Amino acid sequence: MDTDSRDSEVRNTPDPSTPGGFGIGPAYQVGRVRAHRIVEWNGQLFTRGQVFADVDRVEWAAQKSWLEPRFWSSETDGVTLTIQSFLLEYEGTRILIDTGIGNGKDRPAVPPFHQLDTPFLDQLATAGAAPEDVDIVVLTHLHSDHVGWNTRFDGHSWVPTFPNARYLIPRTEFDFWNPDGGPNQGSADEDQALVFADSIAPVVAAGQAELWEGPLTLTTGTDLAISLDVVPGHTPGSAVLTVSSGSDSAMFVGDLLSTPMMVGHPDMCAKFGDHWVDDNLDQVRAARRDLLGRAVRLGARLVPAHFNTDAGIFVSRDTTGFAMSDGVRPSHT
Repeated sequence: MDTDSRDSEVRNTPDPSTPGGFGIGPAYQVGRVRAHRIVEWNGQLFTRGQVFADVDRVEWAAQKSWLEPRFWSSETDGVTLTIQSFLLEYEGTRILIDTGIGNGKDRPAVPPFHQLDTPFLDQLATAGAAPEDVDIVVLTHLHSDHVGWNTRFDGHSWVPTFPNARYLIPRTEFDFWNPDGGPNQGSADEDQALVFADSIAPVVAAGQAELWEGPLTLTTGTDLAISLDVVPGHTPGSAVLTVSSGSDSAMFVGDLLSTPMMVGHPDMCAKFGDHWVDDNLDQVRAARRDLLGRAVRLGARLVPAHFNTDAGIFVSRDTTGFAMSDGVRPSHT
């Protein structure tokens, strides 16, 4: 791990792991790539019973020793949801993965996110990137909690926050949510329509959006490769970014894993009332099992979008399936 002056600054920021906390996790390395998480919002937005009722509370309580307090509260049944972005740096290039909720966005469907006001850009700068320093913005999918800082309000209109960046958007994902002629036209909920209008359309209008299909290579070399793949299931065009450098690798998997309980229960899915959060249950379950299996085989780090961990997780096999290690590589996989 690098120990330059920025790390001493990071240790003095608010604790991003605490409820209501924001800040920056400690830097870690994936080979030649330096990574940080920048936490915008951290709290209990819903209870296990409201969203993950397909796995009984008794089963959650059996895992209390490692679930509590970072991921679940046995007292309130609340599940921690962490909204965060990931900054990758290598050879002068800066990639930002997902852009959170954003400030001043109208999100009436999710009151805690409505007209949010956080020091996200200050935290990003402390981690080493002012808005103009970001070269690439990778969007794993286009839900409201992943695209908000794509834009900022300049007093007149929403404009791209990162003026020099390429915004990489899976074409299938864009087409699905696009209200102007997309297959989902007229069926998106009101909140998602607002999201497209204030966080996607301005980037397209500015000429900074790049719609991609199939595997996309961002960089490749003798000891560094960064690539994007569409892995549908959570949404029709959800994407995974993979970093391979030397003997290290990491997969930034978006919402294909949304709670650590899914590591040991890969078939569980989130549901609000009668609405499944994942677009295709069969696809997302298959994708999840494939990702977990690859992580074990390769010894790769998994970095899910909403896990309250500083450096993602590692996965091993146990007697019942898969088990999680909080950022520490298992000695045997």
